[in-house]
Amino acid sequence: MSIPSQKVSSSNKQIYQRLKQAIDLNLRRQIFIAACDDLYLRDCLAARLQAELAADSPGSFPRSPIDYPRFVSLELDLSDPNPWDSIARWLTQHPPPQNRGGYTRLPGFQILGAEHLTRHSAAVQWSFLSYLRDIEAHLEMCESTLLLWVSRPWLSSIKQSAPEFWHWRTGVFEFEGEPTPAQGDLGHSEDFGNSENLGNLRDNGDLGAKLLMSSKSGQSPISDSPWQAPDAKSVELADLVLAAASGELEAENNAASEDNFLPLQTLQYIELLQEHQCCSEALALAYHSLGNCYRDRILGGDASPQNLTIAIGAIEQVIAYLELDASLQSKQPPTDECARLIAQLTQNLTDGAQESHSLPPMDDLLNDLGTFYWMLSRDRTNGSNASDPQSCLERSIALYLEGLNRTNAESAPQTRVRLNKNLGIASADLARYRDKTENLLQAVAAYQQALLDLDPATEPQQYAAAQNNLATAYWNLAQDGEPIVYLKSAIAAYTEALSCYSPEREPLNYAGVQNNLGTACWNLAQHEPSELLLVKAIGAYREALKYRTRELVPAAAAATYNNLGTAYWHLANQFQQKQARTESLQQAITAYEAALDIAVKLDRTQLTFDTLAARNNLGLAHYQLATDPNFAANKAAQTSHLEAALHHQLQVCAASGQHLQDKGLTYGDKLNLQAPANSQAADSRQTALSYIVKTIRAFYSECGLQGQNLALSKVPGDLLPEILRRL
Repeated sequence: MSIPSQKVSSSNKQIYQRLKQAIDLNLRRQIFIAACDDLYLRDCLAARLQAELAADSPGSFPRSPIDYPRFVSLELDLSDPNPWDSIARWLTQHPPPQNRGGYTRLPGFQILGAEHLTRHSAAVQWSFLSYLRDIEAHLEMCESTLLLWVSRPWLSSIKQSAPEFWHWRTGVFEFEGEPTPAQGDLGHSEDFGNSENLGNLRDNGDLGAKLLMSSKSGQSPISDSPWQAPDAKSVELADLVLAAASGELEAENNAASEDNFLPLQTLQYIELLQEHQCCSEALALAYHSLGNCYRDRILGGDASPQNLTIAIGAIEQVIAYLELDASLQSKQPPTDECARLIAQLTQNLTDGAQESHSLPPMDDLLNDLGTFYWMLSRDRTNGSNASDPQSCLERSIALYLEGLNRTNAESAPQTRVRLNKNLGIASADLARYRDKTENLLQAVAAYQQALLDLDPATEPQQYAAAQNNLATAYWNLAQDGEPIVYLKSAIAAYTEALSCYSPEREPLNYAGVQNNLGTACWNLAQHEPSELLLVKAIGAYREALKYRTRELVPAAAAATYNNLGTAYWHLANQFQQKQARTESLQQAITAYEAALDIAVKLDRTQLTFDTLAARNNLGLAHYQLATDPNFAANKAAQTSHLEAALHHQLQVCAASGQHLQDKGLTYGDKLNLQAPANSQAADSRQTALSYIVKTIRAFYSECGLQGQNLALSKVPGDLLPEILRRL
């Protein structure tokens, strides 16, 4: 194929270099579409591709030295435009040789001539699109690369009428240029330009994200056992990486494009290592490099299901190859070719500025793998789970336990601590789905074991965090049985955690533990009534609020104020004399008002407490103060508290009634109150109506008929009939 000359713009040169680099990676099932309306430019680019890809470029990764074309140009048969048949005929005439190790490497193909289909009948044009739609039946021909050259009109037709082919595309490269005229001649220049810096793999067109192979086959990306034959997962993992790269390039993210180069290059190393049957340790090192690429992204905050699934697949391959290597009775020394590949890979890792290119211990690998599964269990993508959380947690726990089984007396204590803490967290999470008590007890045992290996003097933060997690596990156990025993254990653990948290260095962690301690003390007081416990709870909440400020963490501050109000309310109603009771009710009112004042400025999804319940409690506290004998002589204060009580009760009634109205329900519509939220709203409305009636009666009792009329004047007209019936 001769190389025509054509003056090429700098933009087209860049697109060409990116296309060439993408093809040169020589990965499996690369489906590229190049759109170019200028046929002279297209011929120039296609010829240049074939010429430059015929031989290894300087500095490229070494390939098998075989006399067989790496890249082939084929003209579409316009009488029967079947690209798959054209490729099959060429392969029949030129059987690919097997490389060392029994691998057969197919060349890449570029298909030209599709633009001429417009001169043929509609039946021929539709047959071409039909052949493209049949891509999945011919994927074995796309083990390397397929590049289809089309014009822009055909690009649109393929997108709309051959969605199956469009779906499998790896990338689309659109070149600038005017359509070639039917007649006339264009002046040709001799300068194409030299490729210097290939840049990064990002085109200026559309790159589509391929579906993951696991979802196409109906299989879960989570393997039942990671210790199956390593090659069984390598193809799927490669497709996952290619799909991730395509999706990020489609978003035209420059940083992502640069980040994609190393994993794509590592895939190339892996394929060649497998082709040359290199030792398991070399393949494990390559897969560990691939896993680290995505581990760094995850640690950087991009814990997407896609990144987690790839990281999981890579580490599972590392472990599988290490297990395979350990099971071999005798190990063969690497061949010269393998040694060169390993050296090249090691150099690549060093150039990529990775922290280490040596393999970590098996227990560290198992810990990382377990943590990625745990992170995947917590993913909520578009409001739903990307994977089944229970199966992910079960897998995570099994990996942590396996990691602990692999540790011994010589293992670093930090490794055992890390595994036990993570085991505790995963077990506590699994308790939300099944076997609550059993899994919480396993979490308690894991945290206790971690604490045995931690020194609070040298590792105060880790020690405090483990104590806090242990206390929370005890608190959850107390909700199902033996509350007194478990709550006392929780209080002891929270107190121990506070001894290691510094409010100056970690104010929010310190405040969080204080809030948890207050809740545990309040909870225990419900089972063992004790004024001392409630006073301790109030002190813990007030200490937490020194650091949980409304300016810094408004949602957390609102929750703690609500807790403080509840503790004061219980203190007022259970243990104190009249004067102290009055003061506690006033403190409860102040705390509830602060909680609600913060809550109204936040989105409901940010709140962790029921604002209707808090408002109802606030109204009740005002009512109790108004009916307290100490206020009998102060009619103004009494009336003020009654008005405040009625105000909050009416707000609760209105809010719960609005919820039912939004759901299309009416009061008394019992058959439709099955949903918990609807039932809760109906209960809130009934409670509020009962308190409204009591408050109006208190107006009459304390202030006479004038007071009752004042109260009724504040009741909305739609509520009056129901209120008057109850009165």
